Parts: sequence; structure tokens; C-alpha cells
Amino acid sequence: MDETTIHLIADCRRGKRAAQLELYQKYAQRLYITCLRITGNSVEAEEAMQDSFLKIFTRIDQYKDGQCFEAWIHRIAVHTAIDYVRKQKIEWDELHENYAVTEAETDTEDEIAYSVTQVKEAVKKLPDGYRIIISLYLFEGYDMEEISSILKIQQVTVRSQYLRAKRKILDIISKN
Repeated sequence: MDETTIHLIADCRRGKRAAQLELYQKYAQRLYITCLRITGNSVEAEEAMQDSFLKIFTRIDQYKDGQCFEAWIHRIAVHTAIDYVRKQKIEWDELHENYAVTEAETDTEDEIAYSVTQVKEAVKKLPDGYRIIISLYLFEGYDMEEISSILKIQQVTVRSQYLRAKRKILDIISKN
């Protein structure tokens, strides 16, 4: 972590507004993009990002020096954005532990290459549940177990939703 960020954190702990503004300006765009991937809505992403910063500034004393600050604030933003989406009552296709993944749900498109723009546009068109899982897994780097814990759904459901989302992305791209 650079010296500037260390000093900004220390000043934020002392309640200095100028340091909070500088920290906000430094990380706002990254957190907004994270929130947008999860919420799929620019207005809600903006609100989730703002709420994330409120949490960051009120909980800055909980940040442990030496810990990766960017990862810490990023985790806050992810959980805040998920809370915004949860308020919408997402419909999950709940599956049982003994659910068997069908051949149609396995990775069959491994070799296909698409442009980043095509994938981003397709992800925006996904239903909320699919979009959240794809975003958490592919863009935010969470594994299936962590996603299961965050969303409070079974791992088999996460995997199935992920595979269905992937297939839906391929369908969307192929139709365009």
C-alpha cells in the first residue's frame, strides 16, 4: 500500500473530511463498477457505492493495518450491492444436494472466444440471480462456496445457476 493511502486512512480515523473526500475520489470509480456489475442498474449501483463509503468511513477503525485496504473496501462494496439486490426478492431455482448436473449444463463452449464488449452486454441482459453469480465468480473472484455463503443458498444451486448463466450468455451473444 502506498504512503498516501496510509496517511489518508490515518486522517479518516481522525475524522478529517478532506481525507475522506480524497479517499472517495481515489476509489469511487472502482467501487461503482463493482456495484454496477452486481446490481445491473446504474442508480442502485450509485446508491450502493455511496452506502459502501458510509460504511467504510464509519467502520474505518475496524480496518486492520497491514491488511489489504483495497480488498477490505471492495468486500464492503460487494456485500452492500448484494444487499440492494436482495431487497428485490430474487427468484432462485433451489436445488437439492443430490441434484445431478446434466450434460447440457456442463462446459461445452470452452474454445469459443468473444469480445469483452459482447460478454459485458450479455451479462447486463441476464436475470438478477444469474448476473450476481456470474459477477461474483468471474469478476470478483469468489469461489462457489463463498458465493453460497454470501447469498445464503446451497452450493449446488450456485453451480447450477452459474452454468445456466454461462449458457444464457452464449445464447444472447449468438442471437446478436
